Amino acid sequence: YLELTSSAPAVSRDHELFVSLQIDARQAWRQIKRAGGKNGLDAGACAVLMRELEALAEHLTAADVRVVGALRPGMVAAVIRVAFDPWSRPGLARLQATDHDRDGIDEAAAWPIGADTSWSHYRADGAFHATYWIASWPRIDVGAAFLSPLLLQAQMVRAIAVTIEPISPLKAIREVEAARTTDVADRELRGRMGFMDTARRRRHTDAVSRREEELADGHAAMRFAGYVTVSARTFEELERNCSEIEHAAQMSRLELLRLYGQQEDAFTYTLPLCRGLR
Repeated sequence: YLELTSSAPAVSRDHELFVSLQIDARQAWRQIKRAGGKNGLDAGACAVLMRELEALAEHLTAADVRVVGALRPGMVAAVIRVAFDPWSRPGLARLQATDHDRDGIDEAAAWPIGADTSWSHYRADGAFHATYWIASWPRIDVGAAFLSPLLLQAQMVRAIAVTIEPISPLKAIREVEAARTTDVADRELRGRMGFMDTARRRRHTDAVSRREEELADGHAAMRFAGYVTVSARTFEELERNCSEIEHAAQMSRLELLRLYGQQEDAFTYTLPLCRGLR
């Protein structure tokens, strides 16, 4: 990825990568209560979150990913502000250059002054946005750089987010066992009815068997969803950018679906808020 970034055109080199962490208080209530003690649940939640954040940073470092550090509240506000209005970045950079003690922006300034949503796009201040859902990922074996057309070669302002949630081992095993049982019963029924076994059905059976073997070997199960938000200064430019991002996604063997009628909510899925899973 670093080699691809260094060889990409200059216009595509301004990249920012953020990893957001969210803990479900309903699932971690025992740890929160234990960590809080006499200080209360809020203190316990902060302690558990910091512990998990440090563990995540250690795992990223072990994977040769350089972690700069956790964002402070003002820096998080600046990230959200730039997401709503990407062209506010130069002004914020100038403010930071003139005041080195400046810690991002005020939290109240993170949100747009005005916003308007329509069937196909979302407008915030002076920027137009359109959000897509990654409906289908590659169905064939791909290399590590399969996302390079989307990440490096596309020339428009865009934000790409993937939200991942781990599934408990017991739940994952129950789901794959239920899928195996359903698949066997369906195959027997199709055989009695005289239907031919198709290549798609065989691949589905192989995928379920492979997933069961991975769980038996101790691999973790995850559920995830991906989203892409395209931004522009005008509606006409936005439509051109949408056509280009759809082509780049096809080159990456992804299927994008524009979230018509959901643009206001869908836009938040590419903010660092761990949203998008249902």
